[in-house]
This record gives sequence, structure tokens and C-alpha cells, in this order.
Amino acid sequence: MHNITTCISTNNNLEYLKLAIKSIRQNAYYKDQPIIIHAENCSDGTDEWLTENKDKLDLEIYIDHNNQPKGIGGGMNFCVDKAQTKYVNIIHSDMCIAPNQDLELLKLYDDVDDSVRLIASSFRIQPKIFPT
Repeated sequence: MHNITTCISTNNNLEYLKLAIKSIRQNAYYKDQPIIIHAENCSDGTDEWLTENKDKLDLEIYIDHNNQPKGIGGGMNFCVDKAQTKYVNIIHSDMCIAPNQDLELLKLYDDVDDSVRLIASSFRIQPKIFPT
């Protein structure tokens, strides 16, 4: 069992979600790490795609259709609660990870006292989309 799980909360973002999952399976140091996905109120084919590819991509999926949406934060909390590893890597469904991103995050925890709460995060790089 690996020490890290990647968690993704999504809503109607299928094409980017496919890229996010692909990046984890190709770029993560622990390529077979658990990936937990919470798909909420999707109507773009996400539910069907996840169901069809769950075993092939080794995904733990939770498809949720409700009248009181959890939202992205609630979806992430849901995923984290399902994780069974010591560490979680939270990414958005429109993000891709760089090579060995998981390993580099885990290195930050080397030699840290377990009584200390430490949060490490990747950052997002996007093109300049807002005119100045």
C-alpha cells in the first residue's frame, strides 16, 4: 500500500478529468496509487465514462446526484474521508501533475515530527487570461 492517495472532486469537466487521471497514471512516481473521484451532479457523460473506465484505470469512484450539492470543497472533504493512506494529494479535475509530483510532495514530510501538522500543496500555472 502506498502512502499517498490522489483525490479529485468534479462536476461536468469530463475532457479535463480524463487528462488529470492520465497525468497521474503517467507522471506520478507511484503510478498505481489510489485515485478517489467524487463526481457530483454530472450531465456531460462523466458518470458513464467513470463507470466504464473504473477498473481499467483503477479508480475509486463516487457518483453523487443530489438536491443539495456538496460543491468542490465538500466533494474534496468526501474524498479525503474515503482515503486510507497517511497522505492525500488534492487536485482539481482540470489540473495535470508534473513528473514525480507526488514523490516531491512526500519529500517535504521527511524528518517532520508526526505531532506537527504540515500542509504542502502544488500550485497551478495557467496562461495569462486576464488583460491588464
